[in-house]
Amino acid sequence: MTEQEFRGFLDDICVAFMRPDYALWRTRIQLPFTIVTATGPVSLANDDEVKTNFDQYMEAVEILRITDVVREPLKLEHCSDGTVLATYRTHLLSSGTRVHEPYTSTALLHAHPGQWRMSAILNALGHHHWTGNAPFLTGEKDD
Repeated sequence: MTEQEFRGFLDDICVAFMRPDYALWRTRIQLPFTIVTATGPVSLANDDEVKTNFDQYMEAVEILRITDVVREPLKLEHCSDGTVLATYRTHLLSSGTRVHEPYTSTALLHAHPGQWRMSAILNALGHHHWTGNAPFLTGEKDD
């Protein structure tokens, strides 16, 4: 993965949440897809689970009135098995105002014909902080 490919990947995953564009998001992940948050891992095994999770993030975007997501590339680490650990900082903004402190995440990326796809995000910020939806795909509200 080149720096340019890394920036293109980050641009795509930002655009996917700002449009919203589930089809674009889906082209940048591979199944199973694991999201690791402070509350633990969530593994998405099929398209229905990915779509449910995406929709819950869209709910958080609406609640927070996020108008821009900026993902700043920090580091690429090429692993001996051909995967890449891509570390980046995420900034969530509403009309230019920060809605959450920036946070750093790492994606595990795999080469696919013509693009890179992630199988996991470490230190993701879960939508359940804002939506109240349990992070384990059941969709019920937290108490």
